[in-house]
Amino acid sequence: MYLLFICSDGKATPEEAAVMRRECPGWVEEMDGRGVRLLGRELDLPAMTSTVRVRDGETLVTDGPFADTKEFVAGFDLLDCADLDEAIEAAAKHPVSWFHTIEIRPLTGRLRLGEKASAFARGEDGSARPYMLIMWMGGSPAAPLDDEAVMREGEAWRQDVEARGMQVLGNALQDPDTATMVRVRGGQTVLSDGPFIDTKEFIAGIEVVSCADRQQAIQLAVAHPIARYHAIEVRPFYGQ
Repeated sequence: MYLLFICSDGKATPEEAAVMRRECPGWVEEMDGRGVRLLGRELDLPAMTSTVRVRDGETLVTDGPFADTKEFVAGFDLLDCADLDEAIEAAAKHPVSWFHTIEIRPLTGRLRLGEKASAFARGEDGSARPYMLIMWMGGSPAAPLDDEAVMREGEAWRQDVEARGMQVLGNALQDPDTATMVRVRGGQTVLSDGPFIDTKEFIAGIEVVSCADRQQAIQLAVAHPIARYHAIEVRPFYGQ
């Protein structure tokens, strides 16, 4: 499986934005019809983000995204592709790649998708609202993603959130050096290696949770072991 991060620098002209709004539904219909796209949603604007850290037992919550850059993740699509070449072909057809960038990241293993994920894909959120918890790693203090204690705590966290009926989906991503950036310029597909956001930190995994409000989503981030070592960005998905 591959995750497509829809990346933006916020510079789309009104004409470009109109093209993307017009053409994206056709891409979704094609990829859904091919059985390639499993789900995807648009995130709310970066201004709606909170970043959570826990240091020496103290919770630190700041407004705004973790990475202080003009670029940001605007949404994601989850693809089930045979290989990277198929994921690149799908990303190059995405209208966003004509004006912005799509980052392809392989997942570590298969992702379990239940009814909560199916409802999320259909936009059926009920009285709750979905949030993405973006796990940022790198820098210090450091705890490797494959640290056994952190992995055990992370799995216990996920089981608890699932038991409380708030888990939608979640998975670790492969190392940032497996990332592929896709742009289409002048009809030509341009590929480059590495994550879209050029910082020493990188996105190591995501969790999508269904919460009553932002405060509950922040509380879930505080309880995640990654928050003690690195940072978790809490961003709501766009709601009509």
